[in-house]
Amino acid sequence: MLTEEQKLTNEQQYLELLAKLNVEIEPIIKYLDSVQYFEKPATAQYNGAYAGGLCEHALDLYNELAQLCNAYFPGTYSEEDIIKVSLFKDIYRAEMYEFYKKNVKNETTGQWEAVGAYRTKEERPVFGDLGFSSYMIAKNFISMSDEVIEAICYAALSGNYTVDIHNIREKHPLITLTTMAEFASVYFLNRK
Repeated sequence: MLTEEQKLTNEQQYLELLAKLNVEIEPIIKYLDSVQYFEKPATAQYNGAYAGGLCEHALDLYNELAQLCNAYFPGTYSEEDIIKVSLFKDIYRAEMYEFYKKNVKNETTGQWEAVGAYRTKEERPVFGDLGFSSYMIAKNFISMSDEVIEAICYAALSGNYTVDIHNIREKHPLITLTTMAEFASVYFLNRK
């Protein structure tokens, strides 16, 4: 769980990174506000399943991805590339989840209590999987290189898909670095 102060600090850091992209940020901020981005969880029930978890995850992803890019491919990826992947890779998640109340039995009192939780919305815009849906939103606000697009669309893929993900990863290491950063950010999120 994040305090209101932590959520505000994360929002400010997110907006500072966004400002580094040298794009018109007002339309992006308007979109973020319309989907209540800074209040959304990263997931409905696992890592970051609390208000502000999505923004926190994007910032953690940025920190991890910047370190990995600098360690393995110094000078290859610009800070703008890293920011674009980190801030927009999971942006669709803001449209996926909604807050609701569920009944949970209090183990101490034995009474049922209404507690806040998140669930996946039944009705939401869908453009394909999470990565492609995030790309479809991002393309309305920023220009992206092919490799940034691929990192946003394919970083989460690991199984059998219609695209040759292994061939794409070999040619475009940003996808693999993003996947590694994703795992690291989730691991460290669990340790907070």
